[in-house]
Amino acid sequence: MENHIIFLGEREDKPLVRVFVLIFGVMCIFTAVWWAVYLIRYPEGERIFWAASIFLLLFGIYQVYAGFGYARCYIKRGNGNIIIRQNSLLPARKISAAQITKLEVRSYDMVLYMLGSSRLRIKLGLKYPDLGQRVRDFIIDFAETNNIEIFYKHEVL
Repeated sequence: MENHIIFLGEREDKPLVRVFVLIFGVMCIFTAVWWAVYLIRYPEGERIFWAASIFLLLFGIYQVYAGFGYARCYIKRGNGNIIIRQNSLLPARKISAAQITKLEVRSYDMVLYMLGSSRLRIKLGLKYPDLGQRVRDFIIDFAETNNIEIFYKHEVL
């Protein structure tokens, strides 16, 4: 089986956008370091300025991280595995088809039940409103291909 991938969230593939994100991140880091040096020279500065400097440094690091493309969220399937990365800060989660016992499809989310009574919830309608149906079909196709039980649960509000 070949690999298929769906990117979730914003599309920031364009090189110009990524370059601007990188430049902005470097500027944030530079400003945070400059401000920290300024605060060391004049120690009567308040704690709020230190907090702002630390926040700016962390934000700059995240911008550089995102500018290099490491913050992309995606769902990837292939070779009997599904790799899900729903959060840009946390690592991707690789799940083999043998670990999944059943798939529950609801109106606004999907739940993958795995061995050992753990589960993974994918919120379609709230987090990915424009991609909801594509992600739903993508995961259902993975479940059908790997003979995973699928339960449809229609909830009425």
